Amino acid sequence: MLERQNHPFQPYIPTDALALIIGTAPPWQFCVEDQGNLREGEIAFFYGSIHNLFWYIIKAVFEPDNPRWPRTQLQCENFLKRQRLAVGDILQSFVRQDRKASDDHLSEFTFNRGLLSKLQSSSHSIRYLYFTSHFAHELFLKALKKHRYIYRIHGEDRQNKSYLITLQKKHKTYQYTCYILNSPSPRINRSLAEMIADYSQKFAAIKTNNEIAKCEETPKTY
Repeated sequence: MLERQNHPFQPYIPTDALALIIGTAPPWQFCVEDQGNLREGEIAFFYGSIHNLFWYIIKAVFEPDNPRWPRTQLQCENFLKRQRLAVGDILQSFVRQDRKASDDHLSEFTFNRGLLSKLQSSSHSIRYLYFTSHFAHELFLKALKKHRYIYRIHGEDRQNKSYLITLQKKHKTYQYTCYILNSPSPRINRSLAEMIADYSQKFAAIKTNNEIAKCEETPKTY
């Protein structure tokens, strides 16, 4: 069975966010009007499926000593805001086959042009882009090409799955450091420890910037 669905969430981008985490689309039950289809423990927000490891991994990286887990949309947003992170998916709508959650059951995409436009503006503090899978990264590049964005990829580091991308709009350019993360999907054959290590390495710059910002905010005593 094929079913056209729209993405249910708007990107969440705090004003001082340094990094934008870009995925594809949530599972079927998040994309229907009846939220009664959500399972116990699921959150009506990005990566809210009980099977997705994203929130386990990202909390272990940024707040390992905090005993509280994000369990609601507001708590997830507050976590992202504290850590200067933003989230948004590249797909606006898509056709899903047989209500399957995996990306290989999605087709006939339309892209989130608002998210792309955001990256060609000065209305944010984002300097890093993180893709939650190779597929999310491929769709991002396809979206740029389809909508005729002018961009250049350089400084590629294949070992760390990173590179620089420069977007051009008229006489202005916008440069981002990009990382491709290991997918937090349970279908990926990697241990939680491996996932945490991957995210820890690639988000190290964000953690360092956050620590510097906290030091600058701390009142000095003499």
